[in-house]
Amino acid sequence: MIFVLTTISEALVYTCFALLMGSYIFSLFPSDLKPKIMVSQKIKLLAVAGIAIFSFTPLLNLVTFLYEDYGLWQTLYSIIFTFGVGRAWLFLAIFSIILGLYIFFFDKKTASIYSIIGILLIFVLIAGLGWSSHASSISPVKGFITHFTHFASVVVWVGILMIVSWFSRNTENWVNFLKWFHVMALYCFAIVIITGLSLMNFSMEWSAYPDSWMLSYGQSLLLKHLLIIPLIGYAFINGIIMKRKLQKESNFDPRPWTKVEFFIILLIFTATGALSQQSPPSNLAHILSSEGISPLFALFYDGDIQPSLNVQFSPELNGILLGIVAFCFFVVSIISFFKKMPPLFSFLLSILVVISAYLALLLSVQVV
Repeated sequence: MIFVLTTISEALVYTCFALLMGSYIFSLFPSDLKPKIMVSQKIKLLAVAGIAIFSFTPLLNLVTFLYEDYGLWQTLYSIIFTFGVGRAWLFLAIFSIILGLYIFFFDKKTASIYSIIGILLIFVLIAGLGWSSHASSISPVKGFITHFTHFASVVVWVGILMIVSWFSRNTENWVNFLKWFHVMALYCFAIVIITGLSLMNFSMEWSAYPDSWMLSYGQSLLLKHLLIIPLIGYAFINGIIMKRKLQKESNFDPRPWTKVEFFIILLIFTATGALSQQSPPSNLAHILSSEGISPLFALFYDGDIQPSLNVQFSPELNGILLGIVAFCFFVVSIISFFKKMPPLFSFLLSILVVISAYLALLLSVQVV
């Protein structure tokens, strides 16, 4: 139960960061480069409160483990003031209050300097998350910088997408908006991929990636990576094809399609939240001995569990056929845009892309 709660809370923390960052970035652009955006002060304050509340959820594992021996208040005091993750949360909570007060008193100000200060405060909060990250615990400087850059790029990109999807009041100037957002999204996506691979290297050697699929951590990471496939498809639709579509049909509403892209990102956030609750495969043999293989991986492997197990690719007909099916689903999900199918249909196809690709990979490995 705590695992599910923590996973959802992590995803909500990322969403709150994205909402705040996106709202401030939009306020920096003139009205002719964006549709009309309305994000109320109340929603911003709720997002700030969400950062403080939802970021505490990962500490619940420690609380439930210790409170029977030390009592609830002594446990909370000890975790917050003596544990690294607790001090990191206290830092987040304090700066969340500062950001909340800033929004309360200065939200109506329209000068760019107020938005810049808001963005800087959000960067400070992102630094707080980077301080408590797994990469930072392994390499305090390199890990912190990598995590900070990765997460900051994510919330800039996703924040803009989220705001334009859910808080735009019209579709005016959408082509002008795409001209700058498409370039920004490409840069952010490139940084996210590079820093993401670097963060992955803090947990395992890249060559051990298939071996990690035996663990729950590796399964979450694999699903996260597979979700990037439909995400690229929607980025292509909403970035390139949409611009041409709007030039021909100025009354076309692109928001349902950007919302579908956001839902895919929300699933990626959820997979990332699950990752943070599981043991990284830095010592695969030890984790296999102590925790065993992932329940998902056990559906494809029913042999003896040994610390020396390795995963090797051995493509067979079923796996190859499922890979072809995944590719077909992906192509049809793109074509559905041209055929004016509902975005929900394309979203369902995207889920089938991930499921088919997942099965194709798991049916194409051999454990030795």
